Amino acid sequence: MLGLALAVGSGAGSYLAVSHGQEAQEKRFDQMAEELQALRKAVMARPPAPAPSSGRAVAAGIPPTLQSGEARLRPEDLDAIAARMVTQLQQSGALESSAREPGPPPPPAPLEPEQQQALARANSLVDRVLSTGKLTMQDTQEIRREMALLKSRQEAEEVRRRIIVALNKNQLDLPEGPEALP
Repeated sequence: MLGLALAVGSGAGSYLAVSHGQEAQEKRFDQMAEELQALRKAVMARPPAPAPSSGRAVAAGIPPTLQSGEARLRPEDLDAIAARMVTQLQQSGALESSAREPGPPPPPAPLEPEQQQALARANSLVDRVLSTGKLTMQDTQEIRREMALLKSRQEAEEVRRRIIVALNKNQLDLPEGPEALP
């Protein structure tokens, strides 16, 4: 009997919560419809934009062909847009060369001794794999272990590149499965 009372109470509470949410949603919808109607009236009350004084005038950055309703830009219109953008960028100073331009990235830090050893072992493993033409899961795991010390360094990418090049030239057989590459 207690279970039935709890179920009825829970159901009634859920119904009240949902119906309250629906009422709030309907109220917000009505409010948004009124705001939209007010915006429509304000837009319709505005005077129309003046027509361009000459055939090549560009009003607010919109080429005449787009103002007239044509769907495609002509080369002249693209030139007009580009010229306007260059003018605006020059006026804003964005095209001026400044000392803030980024230079070349700093060279990577030299490898630590343990990283140098890991790189040598990884290259040795890859040399062996390439000479046999077969990459086993054990080889993959050993190469991964050595590469873990190198993280995302350029040297590690070079080791991977050597394997990928051999694969692309069909000089290397892989074991089956998604975990085959180091």
